[in-house]
Amino acid sequence: MRDDDAGDGARADELAWREIVDHYGEGPDVAGLIELTSPLPEPEAGPEEPFHLDLEDDESFTPPPLPPPPVISPERRVAWVGLVASPVLLVVINLIDYALPGILTFGLVVAFIASFGYLVATMAPRDPDDDGARV
Repeated sequence: MRDDDAGDGARADELAWREIVDHYGEGPDVAGLIELTSPLPEPEAGPEEPFHLDLEDDESFTPPPLPPPPVISPERRVAWVGLVASPVLLVVINLIDYALPGILTFGLVVAFIASFGYLVATMAPRDPDDDGARV
């Protein structure tokens, strides 16, 4: 490929783009542009005083009281403790470099799996049309 061929292709591309730009939509409003570039008048200087917002609300919003927290059954509490405490206890024991007997390690793993299984098995089914929004 010669340099002349590359130059002809570049010139053809430039001419094609120039034609597209020249024939694209309406031209800009030059008169409006000139008006926008004129200097703006200076604002009048008034007395400087701080901004005060007067709120005349006699009513103040108080949200409704929160509903009481749900009552958790003792079985579920034990399952939550087993779910959280078993892995935490295993990690702490390994961090302090203490060798736990194999049966206790196995018991903690079983407690974790049993707690997770119990919590999943006793979950209440949810209404598929309920998105959680309240009015």
